[in-house]
Amino acid sequence: MSINIFNDLEAIKLAIAIEERGEGFYRQSASKVSDSAAKVLLERLAEDEKEHKTVFEGLYQEFLKNKDKFDDKYLYDQDVTAYFNALAHSLIFPNEEDQARVMGQLQSLEDVIRCGIQAEKDSILLYTQMIISSKLPEAKDAFRKLLKEEKRHLVDLQAYMNRA
Repeated sequence: MSINIFNDLEAIKLAIAIEERGEGFYRQSASKVSDSAAKVLLERLAEDEKEHKTVFEGLYQEFLKNKDKFDDKYLYDQDVTAYFNALAHSLIFPNEEDQARVMGQLQSLEDVIRCGIQAEKDSILLYTQMIISSKLPEAKDAFRKLLKEEKRHLVDLQAYMNRA
């Protein structure tokens, strides 16, 4: 059985994909809701995810330029690798192919918000693990920054859910 090993660059690529899917999910959700407060919240979350993606893309490009200056050959332990592989499979938010199906299953604004809450919780778990597992200080800093913002997203979504 082949085990796919993640290094910091792969973890950053994973984060880029997650943020891109998050942006798509929140944009598509915002276009479907009629509640103006929810629309504003979802559009802001989409913009935040877009900014997060940009942060990770910049970090990735910077590491690629200096790849010869750090060792990316280390291996994570098998538990961490299995965790990343499981997350990579689902990538927190659905991919473009699955997004239409998932959006079709969301019957109400409450369903959309609950899906967002779960995605933010999953992102928090992922970025926490990336902080623990990363060997690059710059990556740890980026993951910490994004972890803080994902926690804010979770609080905002939960506050919206509880406003009723």
